[in-house]
Amino acid sequence: MSMSFVFAKVSLEEFTLEQAAGGRLVIGAAFLIPIAYIFGDGLHAKIWFWKWAVYLGIVSFVLPIGLTTYGLQSLPSNLVGSMYTLTPLITIGLSTIFLKIKISRKKLIGLIIGLISLLVITEPLSWLGTAGANKALPMLATFGAVLCLATAAILMRVMPKVNPISMVSASALVASFFGIWPSLSVFDGDLPALRPWLSLLGVSILSTANAFSIRFYLIRRKGPVFLAPNAYFGIILSNTFGVLLLGDLITTSMKVAFVLIIAGLYIARDQSGYMKQV
Repeated sequence: MSMSFVFAKVSLEEFTLEQAAGGRLVIGAAFLIPIAYIFGDGLHAKIWFWKWAVYLGIVSFVLPIGLTTYGLQSLPSNLVGSMYTLTPLITIGLSTIFLKIKISRKKLIGLIIGLISLLVITEPLSWLGTAGANKALPMLATFGAVLCLATAAILMRVMPKVNPISMVSASALVASFFGIWPSLSVFDGDLPALRPWLSLLGVSILSTANAFSIRFYLIRRKGPVFLAPNAYFGIILSNTFGVLLLGDLITTSMKVAFVLIIAGLYIARDQSGYMKQV
């Protein structure tokens, strides 16, 4: 998923915010729906099934993709990717609130360190003034996307038993209705070049379709925090791709935040060395 931030950033070279976000929703759904009938149980005609599809469609697709795309308009892809690595720690916090699960001291310390790293990486003191406000909104939008994904992890865990491929496909279909009109607006003028098109296709298939499907499957099988170790690799890969492919810079605050995020994840692990479900 780390490469998806680069793809999304490149797609914004010629696509508008609405076109890029809407295109991801539509292409992702078009890719997933046939797979639901080939490898899943198809799309059920049950009210409860579509109720959950609406919930997950909004929280897993529409809001995170829209907010992330907005953030990427003005933020480096490696910064957005680094903020995404906080998702497991935010999930731990939400689990204690909504699932009423007792949080261990180690996980609490890890969560606090993660929140401190969020303050470091977003540099809230720099938000003061007009120039700072332009930076604050994209930062807040990106954090909103992270909060949505953490919330989605909780919903995936508590929802009724269902085929994961079918539910992800149905959720993507619901989300695609929000993207049809914006994505069609691309044909109103000159079409974008090949590079943004390939990037939009790449982020739609690799992230919106494949990564979200794998995430849903693993959360249902192993729990919402099982994927936490991926954050170690995510923070490395998102910065590597951003620096090498887009020329993103790694600031001092980001370096400090990297150390804090990794420390928070390490402390929050269980004694076996792996993140268990909350």
